[in-house]
Amino acid sequence: MAKVKIEDNLMNILIESVRIYGTNFFTFTKYMLFPVLGQVFGLGLIFGLSAIYTHKLPELMANYPAFNDFSTIVACVILITVPGMVIFMKAFWDYLVAYGALNSMAESAINTGKVYDFPAHNAVITNRTFKFVALWFVIGLMMAIATIPFFWLFAGVFFIYFILVFQVFTFEQDNSIFDCFKRSLELIRGNFARTFCLIAIVAFFTHYLFVQGFSVFFDLTHISEGLSSIFEPWLTTHLPFDDFNNYMININPRFEILTPSKVSGMFIYQIALFIVTGITLPLRSICCTLWYKALSTSKQSGTTKARTRKSNGTKKLDKNIIRRATQKDED
Repeated sequence: MAKVKIEDNLMNILIESVRIYGTNFFTFTKYMLFPVLGQVFGLGLIFGLSAIYTHKLPELMANYPAFNDFSTIVACVILITVPGMVIFMKAFWDYLVAYGALNSMAESAINTGKVYDFPAHNAVITNRTFKFVALWFVIGLMMAIATIPFFWLFAGVFFIYFILVFQVFTFEQDNSIFDCFKRSLELIRGNFARTFCLIAIVAFFTHYLFVQGFSVFFDLTHISEGLSSIFEPWLTTHLPFDDFNNYMININPRFEILTPSKVSGMFIYQIALFIVTGITLPLRSICCTLWYKALSTSKQSGTTKARTRKSNGTKKLDKNIIRRATQKDED
């Protein structure tokens, strides 16, 4: 397949992103399955086994004297949670790596129309593990600051300016962590409104519309019902809903009372949201990669033209100065 011509146009970027993602949908989905579902399964294993163990602990203590020892109880908790923790941590790391590796895959799809050799794309990131972890540390620190209400507006603005930081990290490998953020800001400068529109359109589909559709799928296949049957009894047993509701009503009489059913529904929706946004991460990466390349080409072209104009203007100025000086000498 011929190399895709990247144009600095939002509609072309969106259409090309959907085309590349759709053409390689099963390949991208296969790549994202473990990073996404592995986290869900790992957490489910941790909390599920812990809940069963907690429920059975009184019976175990009554029938087996060894469980009357605190160290035995703690040791069993550790043994129970280790398998789920290992699965979760591996999936979580793969998910973080995907933020960089998917950009390399997107470039491969742009150039050849195909995506393959996942280890090679992962190696683009894992070969710089320390630097990549440092990048995520800075991002995590910024996200922590962004949770403070006073910084919400600033966080929203800088989120747009730094949206291409993973693309810069992937394709400009000599840049430092600071340079990655600086380079992203330079690319977005002058293109803030268009970048915001691009991200807003993609987010609408991947964070809302697709999630709503997946939630309907959960309901039709009775997955929601099955999860509710697990969450509701646990919530009823472990959370003091009556005390919390009474406290909130005293503060705000219009407070909508929470019930185990409502909270369970929130949990299920969050699971659907995480799965959908995780599986569709390649679409967002493709979109940002195309936008990065378009802006890089545009900025480079603009800089070259500006230098050419400046150079040409300087030569003309020098000729005029020489001509006038010569005329003055002749006079």
